[in-house]
Amino acid sequence: MMAFTHAAAGATSALLVAQHLHAGPIQTLLVLSGGVAGSYLPDIDHPKSAFGSRVLPLSLPISAIFGHRGITHSLIAAVAISGLLWWVFQRANWHEGIAVPVLVGIAVGYLSHLLGDWLTNSGVPLLWPSKRRFVSPLKLCTGDFREYILALLMYGWVAMTAMRIFIK
Repeated sequence: MMAFTHAAAGATSALLVAQHLHAGPIQTLLVLSGGVAGSYLPDIDHPKSAFGSRVLPLSLPISAIFGHRGITHSLIAAVAISGLLWWVFQRANWHEGIAVPVLVGIAVGYLSHLLGDWLTNSGVPLLWPSKRRFVSPLKLCTGDFREYILALLMYGWVAMTAMRIFIK
């Protein structure tokens, strides 16, 4: 999937979780921000991706060691990144009212990225280090018109939901 679709999926997933948790407007904004950020993280393994190209000193060695859609596209990475960020937030003395919603959003966004790439022909190695790739029976080709329609629908839902939450 392309970066804008991952961002749409991260935002959609984060808003759904925030609604399920009955988050207030500020917490919803924090979860939403984390969701979009988290949706970019797995592609740190691709130096030409929207995120990887901005953090080349990290992206290049990760790509060289693991390749694209390797460890960063696994469930173990999602758990490890969430744990690492929780540790960083604790050491930075982030107020839990900020850290927890942001971390929830990042975790949800990360998982939404894996789900999005599961929908593509290449699939994802969810159980890395196993080489087995999990692929959806409903496949999308990256960049085809169905991906654009899906992204448009998600952005539309996010916009309508955000207006309902933030504009009263």
